[in-house]
Amino acid sequence: MTSGRDGRRFAWLSLVLVLLAVALPLQAQHRADLVQLPAQGAVGDIKSSAAVRPDPEGALDPRALIRSDAGFVPYSQALESEAPPMWLKFRFTAPRDAEGQYVLRVARRFFEEFQVHLPQQGGRLASFSAAYDRTVTTQTVGRHYVVDFRVPPGQTQLLLIRVDTVQNSLQPLELWVEDRATFTESRSQAFLVFGLLFGILVALIFHNFVLYLNLRQRGHLYYVMAMGSLLLLLGVDSGLLQTHFLPEALLPQVSRIYLVCYVMMLLTMGLFFLAFVNPQRHAPRLTVAIKGFVWLLAALAVVALLIPMRYLLVVAMITQPIQLVAHATLIAGAIIAARRGATEGVIFLAAWTLFVISGYSRVFISLDWLPRTDFFEYLIYLGAVVEASILALGLTWRVRQLYERHARAIEEQHKAARLANLDPLTDAYNRRFLQTYLESVMPGPNADSFDRAVLILDLDNFKDTNDEYGHAAGDMVLRELVRRCQRVLREGDVMCRLGGDEFVIVVSDQTDHSGLEVARRIIDEVAAESFVFEQAVMPVTTSIGVVSSISPKCAVSDILRMADQALYQAKQAGRNRAVLFDPDKGTPFRHGPSRVPVRQES
Repeated sequence: MTSGRDGRRFAWLSLVLVLLAVALPLQAQHRADLVQLPAQGAVGDIKSSAAVRPDPEGALDPRALIRSDAGFVPYSQALESEAPPMWLKFRFTAPRDAEGQYVLRVARRFFEEFQVHLPQQGGRLASFSAAYDRTVTTQTVGRHYVVDFRVPPGQTQLLLIRVDTVQNSLQPLELWVEDRATFTESRSQAFLVFGLLFGILVALIFHNFVLYLNLRQRGHLYYVMAMGSLLLLLGVDSGLLQTHFLPEALLPQVSRIYLVCYVMMLLTMGLFFLAFVNPQRHAPRLTVAIKGFVWLLAALAVVALLIPMRYLLVVAMITQPIQLVAHATLIAGAIIAARRGATEGVIFLAAWTLFVISGYSRVFISLDWLPRTDFFEYLIYLGAVVEASILALGLTWRVRQLYERHARAIEEQHKAARLANLDPLTDAYNRRFLQTYLESVMPGPNADSFDRAVLILDLDNFKDTNDEYGHAAGDMVLRELVRRCQRVLREGDVMCRLGGDEFVIVVSDQTDHSGLEVARRIIDEVAAESFVFEQAVMPVTTSIGVVSSISPKCAVSDILRMADQALYQAKQAGRNRAVLFDPDKGTPFRHGPSRVPVRQES
């Protein structure tokens, strides 16, 4: 009898224990740790203070979760590696001397789902969202989503967050709370820095666009495209584009715009590398690989632009390994080009490596390899400006190189043309140049006057000098004659050798520099000092015929005939003198007949 009652008691006790074991999880609840907010400043790493509750189906009502802690458990570090969609519940309290105005700052990530719920008076909830495929209703400031909330001084405020990350873990979720005044000050400073950096980028892009319009060099075009894509990328990254410029209809497409801009930046940097470094000369096989990446990135850009939003994350995940290989390929190509002596390779390597390292600073922050500071968070902006500046300087250097090569080519052409127009013995211009020059400076038939005088110079008894002292002495006399004449002539005056000892000089016919005056000074200069060859003193004099006040209707042949006639008159008058052409003296032309020229005034 006793044993029967003991058996029934044991059975009831077992049933109670089973019911308790089943009921305890249903009744489990954890109240979030109280986060003490500062009166001024920020508090970070608040995830560990949260109470969490999984909600894979998204079936839980946030109002019920605000009212009750049932089902919540303490935050676990295991959630950093694997976590389903879940709710995080926070309790904040503010000191009595605080103003009570705070902001929640959330590091911007590709969230499948991100909601913030704040209880308001009257049982209402203020809700905000920041999912990648929908319009973001939180504020976007720099690299953060921002939500304003109030914590009455000395009281407690609840805050509820639902999060579903692409990585299926809470490791990407980074939360801070900061008082409103400190946040406003830091935001103003950030806007000033953003304005400076974006201003530099815009100026560099505009400068190289103008250069492209003038030079039509592909390097400048690809620079503008690459830096333009980078500018848009940073505009989305900083929140400036969607906050101030994007129309409301495009706000749900911010993630798509970001991905397309990033792919286009990689694509155009590849094109810039091909145009600037010209790796075909240094690494032909690598060039083929880079061209392949360019086509692949172009296809990805088209897919990212057209694919439905629900598949955008798949494209983003495909892009990640491609971008790593693209980074490494461009760096490898630049190293090969630099090692083979290409300065362009050194320039690109410096710019691209700095930018890539600055971009990976955020990865290093998430791995706790770098401290979480604004400097490292926004280092990519500085890296972008440095990259753009180095590449712009490289393009300027490249233009300078092209300009110098062009200038050298022009100089060589001028040198060749000059040699073709120079007399090899005396370095005076030759007969061919004289004809071309006179034709170019002759005014049209309707002009009033021709403001130049033409002189023909001939050494007196030069044949006797050659016969007595030799041809070497004669050559020396001709060279020295040209040097002495150049001392008298002004800049712009031209001296040409017709042949033998006969020269033509074309001078500007001005009051203080008339043709006859120049001729007399040349005669004085020639006679001022003896010509000496191998200690032999040679008597050298010259006669000059001058044509001045020339009619514009005269042909070049007429001018030369008149000057030749004046020279003949100088010879007839006794040599070693200058004579102005006088048409009344009917001496014949030495070089054949000509039409009767216009009468000249002496």
